[in-house]
Amino acid sequence: MKKIVLIILPALICGIALMTGCERQEPNLEGFDDIIGCWANPVYEYDIYPIAVICYQRVKTLPANSPSIRFLNDGTLIERKNIGWCGTPPITYGDFSGNWQVENDNDIKIDVAYWGGVEQKTWKIINVTNTSLSIEINVENVQYK
Repeated sequence: MKKIVLIILPALICGIALMTGCERQEPNLEGFDDIIGCWANPVYEYDIYPIAVICYQRVKTLPANSPSIRFLNDGTLIERKNIGWCGTPPITYGDFSGNWQVENDNDIKIDVAYWGGVEQKTWKIINVTNTSLSIEINVENVQYK
């Protein structure tokens, strides 16, 4: 009887692992319910290269002519930002689609389009409340593809 258990139990465990290993993984958004919504009016609280700390305010809708971001509860986002390569005013803003997912306890990985391709960045959430969102970003880790 012990021999049968020693053969069947590992086979059963491997079978379960194989059956669940190929399923589509949903983004892990657990614990980040407060981030869902629109965020605008970024203020740089700290900006010494390569680290920046930015505070956003919660708004009802994305403002027309300023940088902002909207996190949706399905793991997608809309970032309103400069539509061209030149950052000299006047700047024209447009909407770029992307995705976000929780990487660990307080990091959010963001993949979002920009005028030249795709931007990949990680925001470290410092604090999120009903009215404000503070993030830290290491600009050396931002990738443009």
